[in-house]
Amino acid sequence: MLEVMRTPAWYRAADAWFKLLAAVAIGYVILAQIVALVKDFAGVSVIAVGGILLAYFFYPAVAWLNRRMPLWLALTIVYVAGALTVAGVVYVLVPAAVAQILALRDDLPTIQRTILSLIESPRNFFYAHLPGIAQQWVLKIPSQIGAEIAQHAASYTAQLINVFELMAAVAAATIAIPVVSIYMLAEASTIKRFFVSAFKPRARRRVIAFLGDVDQVIGGFIRGQIIVAAVVGVLAIAALVILHVRYAFIIGIWAGLMDVIPYIGPFAGAIPAFVVALIFNGVGDATGVVAAFTIINQVEAHLLAPRIVSSTVKITPLAVIFSLLICAKIFGLLGLLIAVPLAGIARVTIVHIFGEDEVSNAQLKPGLTHLPKSEVDPRSTES
Repeated sequence: MLEVMRTPAWYRAADAWFKLLAAVAIGYVILAQIVALVKDFAGVSVIAVGGILLAYFFYPAVAWLNRRMPLWLALTIVYVAGALTVAGVVYVLVPAAVAQILALRDDLPTIQRTILSLIESPRNFFYAHLPGIAQQWVLKIPSQIGAEIAQHAASYTAQLINVFELMAAVAAATIAIPVVSIYMLAEASTIKRFFVSAFKPRARRRVIAFLGDVDQVIGGFIRGQIIVAAVVGVLAIAALVILHVRYAFIIGIWAGLMDVIPYIGPFAGAIPAFVVALIFNGVGDATGVVAAFTIINQVEAHLLAPRIVSSTVKITPLAVIFSLLICAKIFGLLGLLIAVPLAGIARVTIVHIFGEDEVSNAQLKPGLTHLPKSEVDPRSTES
């Protein structure tokens, strides 16, 4: 009797790598087409993306209530509570933020002149030791920033000429996004069933497991980032109010929004606070701002993010950095926002292709270890 020939190990490994490369290539093409489609249908895309974000954010609360009551009642309770919360936040923050935006507009010339005087000050050791060309380039930065702000302000003013059109668009989005997210949650099972039914019965279990892992990555990241960004924004506003720094509300909101971008966001959020404190309050309060934002960043990095975001995405800092670089190059600003969930989806895909069996230190024989190598491998100290 002839023995059934086994597939060689090298062939199985090559086949797995080929599938992975093919999945990456197909994923890139699909994402490029999605980005192009998003740009072509900007209005629809905003509503669709907003609906997805809102649906993922409210899903845990809806699912928890749905175990105790009908779905329609769970959706009603969650969305009414969400609407009341948003209304309260808008009532408290928007008037203060608008007043500070108008004050910032009036203070821009003063800020620009003060920055120039600080740069040209004889006590500015850094500027005094720069080459002549570099000094000229540094002096142009404030005027260039002012020109950019003026240019964008002019373009936004031109776009806002038709006030009724703008109000209608904002009202439509405000109504449409929650409605779309409600239907997404109400029809989530139907959509998933339709997608899974496109595969052969023997593959459906793996597809369902893969979709579950992807859903956990995307949902965990969206909910985690919204919560972390909100906490960072509130802490930043509180710190700036305590330090009597101008524009505390708009700078705090900016810091919360920027925190969505890993690594870059905390610096982008802290720089305006430091500059404003240095110009209007002095070196002492500017130092206090640096200390406050450092504490906020440490709280986020060591307490909030590991428990809320990293536990679901499960990717290393090095993977995050390369994801940011690649996605920013391909998709621009949008790439900075989607880099981490895309890296998480890539990790899930690799796990489902290759498996999740961990390699032990004895097998790997690492050159560098987090613990002292003598604890990982006692023989490492032997000559």
